[in-house]
Amino acid sequence: MGTDSLGAALGRRRAKGVQAAAITAVVIVALRFVPLTSQLSAFSLLEHFAYDTYFDLRPVRQVEDYLIVAIDEASLTALGRFPWDRSIYVRLLEHLSAARVVGLDIILAESEAHDRELARAIARHGRVVLAAHRRRTAGNGAAEPSWEGYGPAPRGRLPRCPPSDEFVPPVPVLTAAAAGVGYVDIEPDTDGVYRRFRPLLVDRRGNLYPHFGSELARVATGAAAEQIAASAAAGSIAFGGRPLPLSHGAALINYAGPNGTVPRVSFARVVAGEVPPETFRDKVVLVGATAAALYDVRPAPFRRGSRVFFGVETNANIARTLLDAEPLRDARGSWLWAVYAAVVGSFVGWAIWHSREWLATFIGVGTLAVLALPTFWVGMELLHQVVPYGAIVWAVAVPMAMALYERLGVEKREIEHQFATYVSPDVLHELSRSPEMVRRGQRRVVTLLFSDIRGSTTLCEQTAPHIWIAQLNEYLSEMSDAIFDYDGYLDKFLGDGIMAVWNAFGNQPNHAELAVKAAVQMGLRLEELNRQWEQQPDRVPLRAGIGLHTGEAIVGNVGSDRRAQYTAIGDAVNVASRVESLTKEFGLPLLLSETTARQVTGQIALDEVGTAVIRGREQPLRVFRLVQPSEGVGQDVPQTEEDQRTDHRRGTAARGYR
Repeated sequence: MGTDSLGAALGRRRAKGVQAAAITAVVIVALRFVPLTSQLSAFSLLEHFAYDTYFDLRPVRQVEDYLIVAIDEASLTALGRFPWDRSIYVRLLEHLSAARVVGLDIILAESEAHDRELARAIARHGRVVLAAHRRRTAGNGAAEPSWEGYGPAPRGRLPRCPPSDEFVPPVPVLTAAAAGVGYVDIEPDTDGVYRRFRPLLVDRRGNLYPHFGSELARVATGAAAEQIAASAAAGSIAFGGRPLPLSHGAALINYAGPNGTVPRVSFARVVAGEVPPETFRDKVVLVGATAAALYDVRPAPFRRGSRVFFGVETNANIARTLLDAEPLRDARGSWLWAVYAAVVGSFVGWAIWHSREWLATFIGVGTLAVLALPTFWVGMELLHQVVPYGAIVWAVAVPMAMALYERLGVEKREIEHQFATYVSPDVLHELSRSPEMVRRGQRRVVTLLFSDIRGSTTLCEQTAPHIWIAQLNEYLSEMSDAIFDYDGYLDKFLGDGIMAVWNAFGNQPNHAELAVKAAVQMGLRLEELNRQWEQQPDRVPLRAGIGLHTGEAIVGNVGSDRRAQYTAIGDAVNVASRVESLTKEFGLPLLLSETTARQVTGQIALDEVGTAVIRGREQPLRVFRLVQPSEGVGQDVPQTEEDQRTDHRRGTAARGYR
């Protein structure tokens, strides 16, 4: 068997493996950053999971400057069915006069009897922000707005709402009295969780409208609308503090904590005068629903409590994000992180292929654990960035898995490639499980089989080449199958001859018995072939001699780095070849050396047929035949003229064998 050495094969596979890892990493990064595939669930689910896990595990932030006046179950019980009369809000505002800003997170779009009274209370307070909402009109365009927001939008990177949407503000008298009005609508991510908001939106007429949280921040800081619009058009929004980066016009909500983090007081207790006015001094106060019956729920990135989060809490966190929280930058579209993902993904493939097999798993998993998995937490904690986590993890994990699979199985697959046609499936399985069996040379006690076709030279000369090759291939195929049936290793074809070895790998304690059975099977198969060939005029009957010998040999890969052969070498091989040649002298198709005979004593009936002197050996070699051969196997076979000429040349070498 001629094969490439394991070292050369590993070198070629290493180069291909490193190349495949790099290509895979680049393709994954490209899929994440191409708009058409960037929202594939493989990326978004992983990124959402990391985002939510971070907020779940992060310590709760302080929010002492924010307070929610909750329309809770107790308030509904005390004040009656919701919605309430506007006069109740008048009473509420009387208790909130010390607040820095008050946001009524309640839609007041329908006129009622006490609108003017509430408008006077709103104007008297001077720092009240009201809620508007967006709705889709039946036609293609929105009606003329009764609220124009910040007016015409400046040129720049400002997001637009659909042309069919319109902003619905509170009733005009309340809108005119308020210090600000903002829409409360935000869009969830693909999994229904609210993680970002748009501080400003442009309608189809080109007017700019602020979010409810943006208006709370503007009124609280006294910032000018024009300044806010200009900064948003430039890619960030600021209210006197650090600018909040925008990505496609959206900003990430830096939540302070899960449901209940922002302090609450019951609406009913406030209007009843049970809460001291000093409680609200210089605070951002939001008034909104927390009663389950009012269904103002917006799932937030907190798995604790089944993501329950009220809309008024979301708006409080938006206001805090704009005013006090550490700005979070959405870096999921950053090409710097894309390059990082591609480089680390390529590196992990290179590292695995250039390390020892036992170390490859540690290097691959270590790279994933150190350079990929922590990137989300590092980005959030140190850089205050949300990184393209899906691209980074998959660009490292997939090449790592591919490289590990190929690297850890390369010797197994190379062995399968080299030995698949030379051993039985059972032996091949053992070799695949224990590649170290062929990695180094070793001394082993083996049983060797040599076989040869009698008179092949004459047959080859007298038969057309294509016919002789076809018949020879049929013969060698059947003989190979007989060897495989008894787990032998087909070492090589010697022209029309065969060399096979048992116990070349692993542990075959009955290797001699298996070799004898394989030899008998070869004889039976040859008889069957001869019966078939009798029906074919272009075929001739064949006879073969088989010799078996058991002894110690050196077994291993022999050859160069480019071409190697797993074989057995040593004196035992020479003796086995000599035993096969003795079949001609004794006129028998099968002979066993005394060492092989000793191995099968008590299992197979044998008869000693004589001795022979082997070159390099002092003691003559005793040879044996089967006493009760199966269907003529082991019986005497008449010699051809060519065999007789061979005996004559050897003179009296055969005398005294009996």
